[in-house]
Amino acid sequence: MFFVPRICEHCLNPSCAAACPSGAIYKREEDGIVLVDQDACRGWRQCITGCPYKKIYFNHRTGKAEKCHFCYPRIEVGLPTVCSETCVGRLRYIGIILYDADRVTEAAATENPQDLYEAQLDLMLDPRDPEVIAAAREQGIPEDWLEAAAKSPIYALCKYFKVALPLHPEYRTMPMVWYIPPLSPVVDLLQEQGHDAEAAGNLFGAIDSLRILVEYLAELFTAGDTAVVTGVLQKLAAMRSYMRDIALGRPGDEEIAAAVGMTGGAIQQMYRLLAIAKYDERYVIPQAHREEAHNLEELGCSVDFDGDPSMGEPFGGSSGKPVPVTIQSFNAMKAARDDESMV
Repeated sequence: MFFVPRICEHCLNPSCAAACPSGAIYKREEDGIVLVDQDACRGWRQCITGCPYKKIYFNHRTGKAEKCHFCYPRIEVGLPTVCSETCVGRLRYIGIILYDADRVTEAAATENPQDLYEAQLDLMLDPRDPEVIAAAREQGIPEDWLEAAAKSPIYALCKYFKVALPLHPEYRTMPMVWYIPPLSPVVDLLQEQGHDAEAAGNLFGAIDSLRILVEYLAELFTAGDTAVVTGVLQKLAAMRSYMRDIALGRPGDEEIAAAVGMTGGAIQQMYRLLAIAKYDERYVIPQAHREEAHNLEELGCSVDFDGDPSMGEPFGGSSGKPVPVTIQSFNAMKAARDDESMV
């Protein structure tokens, strides 16, 4: 049907961190990336049970929990994650979201699961709002980060165009990796039936007959609220129909845009971002500041282990080198750590 690439959601309310008995999992204050402190991890594996997305795994060679660490050495120097940069479909976007951290718990406690999507949207602050900018400056957020937030493709897709949706919001972890649901192929089917496959009315009418059921998408992205998913699919269908007229040299039909609560200019902006955006438009990543260097130092990378030759070369420079491995059981490692005679 379709492929949903699931990675660590780097949640605002991470259940893995709440489940960790040793406090080894934490969310970085500087950029919101969730990491596992390898020195503090004791291999209890409660985080594996606690993550509803099942994106933490146990490394039996090291006795530690590991997960996606959002390629943070690359992010700190302004480079996108490896999975984003190598995506041949150019489907992944990275950007800054300013949010109200004091209201995360309140939003996660929203009673109706179908209201969690809007509750998380409300947490996202407008990066062009003068009051938000003033508050951010008071908290010491650098100017280039504020500029990056204003240009963020993530804010545009989630809050402005409202075509990106959170994965399983009913888990109440406030995930920060959002997805644009697929408008599954309907053009060929409409053509076979003798219809104008790109006409807005035909596309809108075909949404209820998509190969991928709207109800199924709603279970993934909106806790079962089909109206939100249908609205997103209608915007994608409107963009297809509106831009066909533009490509054929005809003026865009503003009625199509108005039918989905948008303007022709907004549809063209959305088309540019989704279809022809350049590298610097898809990845708007400010570099870490020198004055924040000490704060960004971690006690242990979430994927490193003693003797790992790749550490210090975050861009794959050591790919293919042999890695020495010592296999020890958890009890043997614990005994060695607690043996006072070795201190």
